[in-house]
Amino acid sequence: MNVLSPPQLAAPPLHDLLGASFVFNSPATALAWDRDFACFGLANGAVAILRAHWQGAPELAPRPGGGLHIVPCSAPPPPPAIFALHKAEVLALSGDPLGGILSGGADGVVQRLLDGEILTADTKARRRIVAVAAGRGGRRAFAAGRQVDLTGPDGRRLIMKAPVTALAYDPSGLHLAVGHEGGVSLEAASFRESPVHEMGAVTLLAWRQDGAAVAAAGPSGIACRARAEHGWTDIAGLAGAPTSIAFVPNGTLIIGGQDFVQHWRQGGSAERFAAPLRGPIACHPRLDLFAAADDEGRILLRRIGVADAMVLREPGPAPKFIAFSLDGQALAFAAEDGEAGTVMLPDLLFRTNQGAAP
Repeated sequence: MNVLSPPQLAAPPLHDLLGASFVFNSPATALAWDRDFACFGLANGAVAILRAHWQGAPELAPRPGGGLHIVPCSAPPPPPAIFALHKAEVLALSGDPLGGILSGGADGVVQRLLDGEILTADTKARRRIVAVAAGRGGRRAFAAGRQVDLTGPDGRRLIMKAPVTALAYDPSGLHLAVGHEGGVSLEAASFRESPVHEMGAVTLLAWRQDGAAVAAAGPSGIACRARAEHGWTDIAGLAGAPTSIAFVPNGTLIIGGQDFVQHWRQGGSAERFAAPLRGPIACHPRLDLFAAADDEGRILLRRIGVADAMVLREPGPAPKFIAFSLDGQALAFAAEDGEAGTVMLPDLLFRTNQGAAP
């Protein structure tokens, strides 16, 4: 099973060795990945893009005789590319499987940014685009008020019972979950029983990597729906209101809050980590690893049942967003002070250890 490599634990924060960051005058409001590009939505309506890997970047390599060493960079990271997508705050970003990103703004405009070209997908006068999502085959969704507009092969308009707050396609890119102020609805998601769950406002959605389950969360709690079950499960034992949720590949749900991080599996209650962790959190797409903040503003890479942690970012202003790239080879973050950065996470950092705790 994959665990963190112990020789790395005494090293400086990985961001200092394999990362880059910039400080922006406008705070980050959203984060999404487009292939190897970390895309940060800003309060001034722009999207800033950082490349995680570049020609001349530092590299991790095996050391003769065992261990690893850093090959120093031969060129500095390129400056961020900044695109003025909106005339008001960026409210939502989503990576598009066909390339590029989809963005929604407080100006009522839905934009698609692909290879530097800005394409206006729709405009809603005097409306706010609070959520966007992109799926397979050109499927895209965006929400304003109670309306969810779907474009592509399944193009139509959905009218929800309450204002929409979150959208998420499953990993197949075919099935859409819609969170709103009254609960969650699974649209065309092959859930024949109980596709709708009323639970108060749902602001967070997370699909399991295999698409076999979805979690919906808001200030009132978290509910999970597995395809193999006949209904929704309300998660017990929460330490507080969740602020971020995500699944690790083995099906464990990681829950981040203002001053806690917990983990949950079907049939049990949420359990708190003993370490002083807090949200935001993000889960690796392939390995049973997750990243979380701590009370010093560090970003730590952890695994359930393993006490060791890898420090990805040094102490500092609290992180606002954390996200792994789709291949797990990098992580992006944005902090309260306007810093936005990336950290390279090559697979050489991790090794197999059959004696590790589960």
